[in-house]
Amino acid sequence: MSLTSLSRKKALNVVGIMNGTSLDGIDFVLCKIEKKSSKFEIEYIDQAHTSFTPDMRESLHAATRHELKVAELANLHHELGRLYAKALKQIAKRKKWKMDLIGLHGQTVFHGAPAATLQIGESSYVSAEMGVPVVADFRSADLAWGGQAAPIASMFHKHAFQAKFPNKSIALHNLGGISNLTLISAKGDVEKAFDTGPANILMDLFMNKISKGEIEFDENGKLASKGIANQKLVEEILSEEKYFSMKPPKSCGREEFGADFLNKFESKMGPSLPEDKLATLAELTARSIAQAYTKYCSKIPTAIILCGGGAKNTYLKNRIQYHLAEAKVLTTEDLGWPVSAIEGAAFALLAAFKVWDVPSNLPKTTGAKKAVSLGKVTEAF
Repeated sequence: MSLTSLSRKKALNVVGIMNGTSLDGIDFVLCKIEKKSSKFEIEYIDQAHTSFTPDMRESLHAATRHELKVAELANLHHELGRLYAKALKQIAKRKKWKMDLIGLHGQTVFHGAPAATLQIGESSYVSAEMGVPVVADFRSADLAWGGQAAPIASMFHKHAFQAKFPNKSIALHNLGGISNLTLISAKGDVEKAFDTGPANILMDLFMNKISKGEIEFDENGKLASKGIANQKLVEEILSEEKYFSMKPPKSCGREEFGADFLNKFESKMGPSLPEDKLATLAELTARSIAQAYTKYCSKIPTAIILCGGGAKNTYLKNRIQYHLAEAKVLTTEDLGWPVSAIEGAAFALLAAFKVWDVPSNLPKTTGAKKAVSLGKVTEAF
């Protein structure tokens, strides 16, 4: 179907493809998105996950550490695109998925807003393999208009969850590699959306390091729950690390909270038990999140709805609830959406908005000078 014909449809089946800073694999999320005048309804249908091979994961880690030469990065860009295409074809065949459109985020290998951002994973392979248009490169347009190019999932948060809490303020809080929030007022307006700092990234890097690559994350926060957090060090980091004192709009990534940050953290912790270090990293995440709400949001929302891989970490969830006792902390699972489906679904919605030529960034939250429809389209061959 041509892009013009697709734009006339009032309902689209869209697959969103997402892999975040945690590098734990690729999430594929199938949604039905309906356009009803100026309102949009999004329904979760199904999801699938593909893990990276050790070689691909290491190549992506090297890319995020900025260790690859231009030729190596170019090859990885195309290799990742072919992987998306192959994996989605297999999933669609196995699960009998029917799709009109695909939204592909790609892998962020550099985010230095407002100067530059780069996501790799060539979309042409996906479009050629699946025979439908693919929308990709979602962040550059916001950057071009002076924005942070992040967070850009806020439009999805508003349309998918606000109706479930009529006349109440809520926040959607993603705990991927990086932590970000979307604060929605009781009237349904997005008031704030920004990256609060690290979520899983430092804990995952630490687990990978102490296990020599055998363990990617602290499942359910079991190891962290056995440790004692160094509260004095957490307070020191929160006061000294400049990102936490920056006012939104703001965004961050591995450049601020990656391997270099972890090395400095371990030097300050000194000869401590692994569980104490992990508990301290979890506490840094929880307290930086709490600080973001108390310092940069007009009020603590009625409900804080967690999504992303960190929402499965019971220890981290409990620490967030402890520091934000005024709010009810729950997960999207409680509302019928798997926690691992939210980011993929967000890019499915942004892809539909591109086809329908609907502005999808929120200048109030990203700092852009203009509301624009994000993404670039690769039409089916």
